[in-house]
Amino acid sequence: MSPGFFVANALRGAVLLGLALVAMPFLRGASAATRRLVLALALGGVLLVPIVSSITPSWHVEAPASVLRGVVIVDPAPVDDPTPVVAAGDAPPVAVHREGARFDVARALACVWALGALLVLVRLGVGLVRTRAIVRRAAESAAWSRTMARAQASMGVRAAVRVTEELDAPAVTGLFAPVVLVPGGSEQWSEERRHAVLLHELAHVRQRDCLVHAMAQLACAVHWFDPLVWMAVRRLRVERELAADDAVLVAGARASAYAEDLLAIAGAGASRAAPSFALGMAERSQLVARVTAIVAAARARRPPSRFRAGILAGGVAVSVVAVAAAAPAEPAPSSLDPSLQAIADEELDRAMAEWHAQGGTVLALDPSTGEILANASRSARSSYVPGSTFKAITLAAALEEGALSPDERIDCARHDGGIYDGDSNGVLSIPEMLAVSSNIGIAKIYDRIGPDHFDRWLRAFHFDAPARIERGPAMGVGGAGTATPLQLAAAYATLANDGVYIAPTSTRRKGPVPRERVVRPETAHTVLSLLQRAVNHPRATSKLARIDGVPMAGKTGTSVWSLPDGTEAFYASFVGVVPADAPRAVILVGIEQARQGESGGKVAAPVFARVASRWLRGAR
Repeated sequence: MSPGFFVANALRGAVLLGLALVAMPFLRGASAATRRLVLALALGGVLLVPIVSSITPSWHVEAPASVLRGVVIVDPAPVDDPTPVVAAGDAPPVAVHREGARFDVARALACVWALGALLVLVRLGVGLVRTRAIVRRAAESAAWSRTMARAQASMGVRAAVRVTEELDAPAVTGLFAPVVLVPGGSEQWSEERRHAVLLHELAHVRQRDCLVHAMAQLACAVHWFDPLVWMAVRRLRVERELAADDAVLVAGARASAYAEDLLAIAGAGASRAAPSFALGMAERSQLVARVTAIVAAARARRPPSRFRAGILAGGVAVSVVAVAAAAPAEPAPSSLDPSLQAIADEELDRAMAEWHAQGGTVLALDPSTGEILANASRSARSSYVPGSTFKAITLAAALEEGALSPDERIDCARHDGGIYDGDSNGVLSIPEMLAVSSNIGIAKIYDRIGPDHFDRWLRAFHFDAPARIERGPAMGVGGAGTATPLQLAAAYATLANDGVYIAPTSTRRKGPVPRERVVRPETAHTVLSLLQRAVNHPRATSKLARIDGVPMAGKTGTSVWSLPDGTEAFYASFVGVVPADAPRAVILVGIEQARQGESGGKVAAPVFARVASRWLRGAR
């Protein structure tokens, strides 16, 4: 049995039992026999649901399509007080990272279910053995046999009667050959009490309550984990006793006398309960409700007619078929490219092993559809300080604001806000600033935009607005605030898609793609062109991301920040677009806690190059 089949039928059973229990208040004015019939049919239906679901055509229930909003990873420690970033460096990796054996959750759940079912069945089996032993040792009684003949004439069914010293109150047992067991000394009861007792037990025989009881126990065994099945069985036990009491009164017994008999039998000891496979007459927990119902004047007592019972059975049968045929709508096909996913997994494992990293991500998006083509993740964090990969977003915002010309040259020697470069720089063009990843130059561009306008562009690119303590030039260079890999990849996909944002999804798109313009096409094209020129610059930090014969654009990032425990976190990353002239994918590589805090150009850029080149070769 597959986990999906098991879960689906467990849910179907819960729905069916839920419908039966919800119907109980609406049947308050009906007879107990009617309510008992509904519950019995529902419990039987629960056992039939897996069979019916296997042979009937399915009708699918639509569920909302899932749209990924971020990488699904638990973040063990939130990022506090991120510090400014310094980026640089490069060199290639090797080796393979192997994961340990995974715990088989499906098999474990199957074992737990089987253990629970076995315990319920063992209890039922022990009750069956004990009951049959009691029947074998019980003796016939002339007095009870005479009364039985009279009761059988009233109820229209037959059963044997035996006297036993092993029970304190009457009970009935037997699926196909019913036997009424009465306690020792009961020959001294009055004829009317004996008659009432036998009427009650023969009512159970007529209703086939022993068979229904066994079926209910099987339902408990199969669905032991579902509280609804136990609620339904408990309610069934109450209603079947009320229905048997009603049958006694319909047969002519006086309500007050029958109530006195029931109280007397229950109060005579009843220390030895009937085995689980027998139906005891005087269960003390039900006495108050039963006596109240017995003496109630205005109460429906007759069982449903054959016609009405057929209507109820038909309604439950329709419900069983409908519930059994219901199935979740076929999930939309995954957007993952199997080839690219396999490459991403292999190259991420290789890089993590080479750099002794604690985590990492290789994420690929189709910029024209937002579909996630690959999502290899061994990440320990859900978000990170993005570092210099964020500088492309700052450039796009500045170009849209009219605060920057792509042909400008900016003095990158000094910034008054405490922003520094890894190496000394003078006046640089925009591609040169990107090539050497100048924090000072980008910080000066941020100053032109201003924090309020920059916050607006963060929201436009679907990043969270920063806290006020994080605002400042460090935000513009990617040294403050946090983002998820998916947010940053989607922002680059916006630039690769002519400035139009498309929400990422893990399933294949159907119908029109929801589009949201963020920047003008000319702005998006300019930023990609600047990133492409920066990658090919002789001083580029991202030279190891280059792919022979394939134009590509991208940016390295190396971020360092303080964790709450005082240790430093390192994130080496690269985000690239391939091919740059006709974008087919945005690929983000992020490596966490690489050995000795190595840079994005050295750690992540080569991973990008291998992933992109292997995929493009295979896709041609």
